Amino acid sequence: MFPSPRDLFPIFHCPLCPPDAVLAAPTTLRCGHTVCAVHVRATHCPIPGCSTQQQSSTHNTIAFFPAPPNTQSHPPDITHRALDVRVNSIIHILHAANTHDCPFPDPFGNSDGDSDADDPPSRHTTPQRHNADPTSPPDPHDFEKTLSTELTCEICFMLLYQPVTTPCQHTFCSKCLQRSLDHSMLCPLCRQEFPGFAYFQEHPHNKVILSLLLEAFPDAYSARGDAMEREVRDARLDTSIFICQLSFPGMPTLLHFFEPRYRLMLRRCLEKPCPTFGMIMPPRAAPIPGHGPNAGSEFGTMLEIRSVQMLADGRSMVETRGTHRFRLLEQDSLDGYLIGRVEKIDDYDDDLAEWAAQDDDRAPSSSNTTHVDIRPSPQISLTRITPRVSPPSSPASTTGTPQHLLSIPTLLEICHTFLDQLRAGTAPWVVQRLNYTYGPQPPDTDPGAFSFWMGMVLPIDEHEKAKLLPVKSARLRLRMVVGWIEQLNSNWWFTSGCTVV
Repeated sequence: MFPSPRDLFPIFHCPLCPPDAVLAAPTTLRCGHTVCAVHVRATHCPIPGCSTQQQSSTHNTIAFFPAPPNTQSHPPDITHRALDVRVNSIIHILHAANTHDCPFPDPFGNSDGDSDADDPPSRHTTPQRHNADPTSPPDPHDFEKTLSTELTCEICFMLLYQPVTTPCQHTFCSKCLQRSLDHSMLCPLCRQEFPGFAYFQEHPHNKVILSLLLEAFPDAYSARGDAMEREVRDARLDTSIFICQLSFPGMPTLLHFFEPRYRLMLRRCLEKPCPTFGMIMPPRAAPIPGHGPNAGSEFGTMLEIRSVQMLADGRSMVETRGTHRFRLLEQDSLDGYLIGRVEKIDDYDDDLAEWAAQDDDRAPSSSNTTHVDIRPSPQISLTRITPRVSPPSSPASTTGTPQHLLSIPTLLEICHTFLDQLRAGTAPWVVQRLNYTYGPQPPDTDPGAFSFWMGMVLPIDEHEKAKLLPVKSARLRLRMVVGWIEQLNSNWWFTSGCTVV
């Protein structure tokens, strides 16, 4: 049975006024409490025991650093006594619906039910559509419908969920408000400028509105929350994809989130038990003939969020680390960013990889198997050095042995020789930068991780490096790296002491 107006009035009692006193000119503070405007005389909540200090943020097990207050913006003027539009309208609805059944004290303290010219400015926000006919009893269904309409978010046009009240005293769903802040720091209704993004971080809910929702519409409110969770849980395309740059497993990556669509994606990732997302490279500016514009962009790396540093304007710096590779099997868009169904890529067993490496040049390719070209391109592009590199005169390795017959220790030795050459021909700060950017060099006991690290530090085009992602053998990846090294060593400008930056 839907509660009567008399049952709902206690929710709107002022906690600082005498018992049974209804809120007059209600104002909702940042802490979520609503009091009469006459009690608001300072920046802190006047209710004893209430702390308006922002609580420390925790998102699962990651380090989350809230944005610092924006010193350039001005805090809301609490002496202005702005009225909570939503609470004020609901009080008038309850008062009008309660008049026929049981006289209730006027919410503005007027014994005769009228107001004079010096009444609070709440009369300017009194809805005129709730006038009741004094000769007919109120219809409970009309009361429920009117109250439900008043509890509708004016962004998503659904029942308010986790309501948050802004400094200009408008109330929205917390998630709806966050999405609005991604695009503009103005109120969606009155266009008043908000004090800053940091003001709304971990913002408490409007306690009066939330209590009313749980009392009057408990089933609808619970169903709204369940539907939001079920939409995320049952989504077939359940992996968020960030289109940005190349990353490999085991390597740290620092990312800057500033676009509204990716700020939304980040918040949704942080709500998950394991905050991760996939990252792929953008398509080539000049597609490879015969391979389509998205060739190579179906492979990427899953990134685990380690820490988030929020900035005052809503941007964030996110520290991540690659966990594993994936292949994008199916994709779609959600609110502007890419989502997909992915398949994890793991390396073959070492013995199988050795066997496959010895016979891969002689075995015919199957038409039912996805072909992955592990050979380096005849001409590769160098990063910030030169756009083209001439192919080597001979495909044989520096040892005189064909690559497909080289063992893992031999391939590792060639890589270490190249690294020694790189360190000897560059400034010390360049080596320190490489170690800081890509993490410490993996040991030779982990050739899989070493192959990715070695591929990342080579001064070649990123799309060329991305060819390592689909290869499931550490030995084959090392062969690709050695092929790139041979192409670099075959160029006079590189062997004569070129500095890689």
